[in-house]
Amino acid sequence: MAKLRLGILNSSSIDKSYGGIAPFIKNLDPYLRKAFDVTYIVLPDKLYNIHFIPRRLIYMAYLAMRWKRLKGFDLILSHVPEGSFIVSFGSTPMAHIFHGNFNPMSQSRYWYGKYFKSVFSAMERRIISKAVLMRTVGTERPGIPKIYNPISHKTEIKPIAARRGFIFSGRLEKIKNVDRIIEIYSKLPDKIQEQHTLYIAGMGTQEASLKELAASLSIKGEVVFLGNLKNEDLIEEDSTKRILLMASSQEGFPMAIAEAFSLALPVISTDTGDISSFLKSGYNGFLLPLIFDDKEYVTCIESVLNDYDKFSQNAYRSFQPFRAEEVSQALIQDINKAVLKNENPSNS
Repeated sequence: MAKLRLGILNSSSIDKSYGGIAPFIKNLDPYLRKAFDVTYIVLPDKLYNIHFIPRRLIYMAYLAMRWKRLKGFDLILSHVPEGSFIVSFGSTPMAHIFHGNFNPMSQSRYWYGKYFKSVFSAMERRIISKAVLMRTVGTERPGIPKIYNPISHKTEIKPIAARRGFIFSGRLEKIKNVDRIIEIYSKLPDKIQEQHTLYIAGMGTQEASLKELAASLSIKGEVVFLGNLKNEDLIEEDSTKRILLMASSQEGFPMAIAEAFSLALPVISTDTGDISSFLKSGYNGFLLPLIFDDKEYVTCIESVLNDYDKFSQNAYRSFQPFRAEEVSQALIQDINKAVLKNENPSNS
């Protein structure tokens, strides 16, 4: 029996992308390929490397120009709203995965992005009305069930004695509040700073200002910027650290937290998106309100370090829902049902 033809929309190859969305698809990829005849529709390098035009706009134009190619699939799986919007005007059934419960234009790195929030809201409404299957990585929406971040890697959990330092991983943009993390690190007791370096992994528009901030503060330890790492290299870095530190204003559910749990790393984070469903204060880390005092955060770091074995074990216990094989099998079943239902609407 021939496999269903599955088209996957991604603005770049899964090996080139960075951020939480890239490993989401990459970790699903081997399981999807076993079940379906998979084709990725991505931007060619010459278009991907254009930086003065928003990539969302370039990708929309690219898909529109290749309209006929989108018709050659039994279903198109997308996790990029601009791609799903273009597909929604065709006859090919579409499955869409939402990665956040907020308008992506609210965190645009372009100054004029905020003026297009209403446009993206309209695009999302159309996606919801046209998709035959929808899932969300963030908090469940009415009629849109949750899908967990799939985690799959070969990195071993390191002995506690071999772990040193704290790490943030993600885009270096304003909503991530990495500046707060650096300031909090500078307020830790000297002994903790001297024992634990702060590592910052990622890239973004705030990188230069964050380096300036780190240089301007009286820090007894060290702040190391790791740059943009391949996901497998980032996971290896994570495995050698003590705690994942986050302070975002907006998230769905960060891939970084699921990856940290898979390595038995406790997490300290702000309460945004669906993080509170998995991160429990005093169990696998600490959850702070969006408006918090730096001293609260410092106290949380000290509490984790003082009872690290307990927090580490509980972090690993929290990893179970994110195993990629289980997440992918559920998605594969849902895709098969959606295609069958679309082909035989009278049976629904």
